[in-house]
Amino acid sequence: MGIKFKKETWMYSLIPYNIAMGPLSTLVTLEILKIGGTVIDVALTISFGNLSSIIGSLIWGFVSDIYDRKKQILLSFSLTGLFLSLLAFSKNFYEVELFYTILSFFNSASATPLSLLIMGTVRKDLWTSAYAKMNYLSSIGYLIGLVLSAIISFYLNILSIILIMGILTLISFLLGIFILPRPEMHFERTVFLHNLESFLLRIKQIPVIFLHLPSRHSFKIFSISRLKYSPSSYVSYLYIGMLLFYLSSGIFNTEYPAGLKTGKLNNTTILAIFSIGMLFQIISYYISPKIINKHGKAKTSYISLIMRGSSYALIGIFTFLIANKISLIVTGFVFYPIAAGIAFSMFYTSSNIMIFEIAKSGREGSTLGVYSTLTGIALTLGSFVSGYLVKSIGFELTYIIAGIILLVDSLIFKLIQGLPR
Repeated sequence: MGIKFKKETWMYSLIPYNIAMGPLSTLVTLEILKIGGTVIDVALTISFGNLSSIIGSLIWGFVSDIYDRKKQILLSFSLTGLFLSLLAFSKNFYEVELFYTILSFFNSASATPLSLLIMGTVRKDLWTSAYAKMNYLSSIGYLIGLVLSAIISFYLNILSIILIMGILTLISFLLGIFILPRPEMHFERTVFLHNLESFLLRIKQIPVIFLHLPSRHSFKIFSISRLKYSPSSYVSYLYIGMLLFYLSSGIFNTEYPAGLKTGKLNNTTILAIFSIGMLFQIISYYISPKIINKHGKAKTSYISLIMRGSSYALIGIFTFLIANKISLIVTGFVFYPIAAGIAFSMFYTSSNIMIFEIAKSGREGSTLGVYSTLTGIALTLGSFVSGYLVKSIGFELTYIIAGIILLVDSLIFKLIQGLPR
């Protein structure tokens, strides 16, 4: 009989949830600093949240193969909303850390079933437009969340804003009970390897996909013989390049909100900076395919890493040379949108298409678990060490180090351009 076309109005039920998720990590960072936490406390909380999300992605991915996907999404929304609301009543750093870690675990439960829900409810010839719509709505939700938080931070404290975000997540849960459809067909997660749009959307939510657990033999792609100039070295260097990207991102993104707050910027200005970054990111998603078509995937990744790395480094240099609010505001509204908006969108699109092509080929598909393992380690490690770096050498040099890592990474993608596939 096939899949009947269903109206995609159910996607709008996700908007309150996306609004809540957009500013969450920034709000958590600001609250930790407000209650007397240190940059190390921020690093520990964000790294535990990342680790919890990655472990959750592994567990919930396998659960989605056997469990009702609508129920899994509703479970995710309800428990994420619950612990987000509990976080709003935290009295100390330890409670913030605990609730953030738990909600990160349950938040990861919705990533896979949401990506697969389109395939199970929409005709195949409409998948591309449906995924584009979901991606657009999620991005708009993140932006609304950041802008809304920036505005209401004039009037409310951070915990009150977090409580509002918890309520919004529970609203998505209630809407989902009535609006979310049940798939008419059950697709296995391996379908991600056959549809680019679903793969990119899934990676955007959580940058790891464990279709299979990697064995120790899977890591042989990093042996000296495999790193020599050969078709297999393409995969090895690509994965190393992705590892460096997420390591740098973990370092910078974890401590940048703390750096702005330590520089005496108010919450509204900080959230406004992140709002502009998200706006540029949304716009750049539509420009990136044209750049990739013109320059190719590897060269686009190379260019974007230079842009992002230079922006990180320049933020650090200007913060070091001109340590005042004006410098933080100017670099925040100029260089941060380049790094988090334009450069990120270019790299995210081009590099993940490269990952998709490897996984889809079947030749290296089994190493997708290796990629996810490395990405998870890099992101968690970057977040974890960021606090100790700031404590030892300051925000400025930490930003510069994050930038240098990306500039080194750009050389790897420059090398990849000349490697055979």
